[in-house]
Amino acid sequence: MTQLTGPSEQSWSLRTTSPATWCANLAPYAKLTKPRLTTMVVITTLVGFAMGAEQWSWLALTATLIGAALSCIGAGVFNQIHERRIDAVMHRTMNRPLPAGQISVTHAGVFAFSCCFLGVILLACLTTFLAAVITLGIVILYVFVYTPLKRKSSLSTVVGAVPGALPPVVGYVAATGRLGAEAWLLFAIMFVWQLPHFLAIAWLYREDYARANLPVLTVLDPEGSTVFRQILLGTIVLLPLTAAPTLLGISGTLYLFGGLAAAAMFLAFAICVAVTRTQLHARRLFFASLVYLPIVLGLMLVDKV
Repeated sequence: MTQLTGPSEQSWSLRTTSPATWCANLAPYAKLTKPRLTTMVVITTLVGFAMGAEQWSWLALTATLIGAALSCIGAGVFNQIHERRIDAVMHRTMNRPLPAGQISVTHAGVFAFSCCFLGVILLACLTTFLAAVITLGIVILYVFVYTPLKRKSSLSTVVGAVPGALPPVVGYVAATGRLGAEAWLLFAIMFVWQLPHFLAIAWLYREDYARANLPVLTVLDPEGSTVFRQILLGTIVLLPLTAAPTLLGISGTLYLFGGLAAAAMFLAFAICVAVTRTQLHARRLFFASLVYLPIVLGLMLVDKV
């Protein structure tokens, strides 16, 4: 005879689930969020908000950061759903929750949609409508343009740099309700910075990208002539862009000298990798990119005019 479990017994089973089981069930969702990428989005959004805010509203700031984080997470999960078969082939990504079978596509999709929806609604209700519109645009561009283009063209890197550069604009607009010079400068710096940053990663993992048959520039140009030309071009363009906030009266001389020193350091590492074309110098360039950005953004906040 089949024994039926009553509601009270089911409730008791749920209540007695151990913390370790809960953690194990939530762990795949935590991995889906890409904590390091989300943290960077939150920080750059914070910088944009701080550059625009004359009087701080802690409610608006909190809503802005949470809304930006949720939208970033949702767009990233949609990307992982679309690329799960590619991720399964690449050594660097094969252990992500979706290719590893730790979470179903349906559950990941519900999680992604919920994050995007809540993020945009939070921004619309507690900050400014324009901030919500830009955030929705980021999600659409990242999920429906960059993600499918990644399988077809190396131009996906340039297209993907647009949504990647917009979080500080969201922060600025959430604080001010308008697009100002500071927002455009932050966008420009973030956009150009991403190109050498990503190409350094792509050079390090070019065999992985080739294995997945992705038309990344480092796969199409295995000798690296075009790759390192673009890396040099990006780091050279960052020099005047880094100086622009001071020249436009947005930041002071402390920012100018500190920012230019960081940009010169970034360029020096780019020259080294362009000459040697080795994995070691590509990795050093990658870390140099991670040093440049917080120095520039931090000094911009400290020396705000």
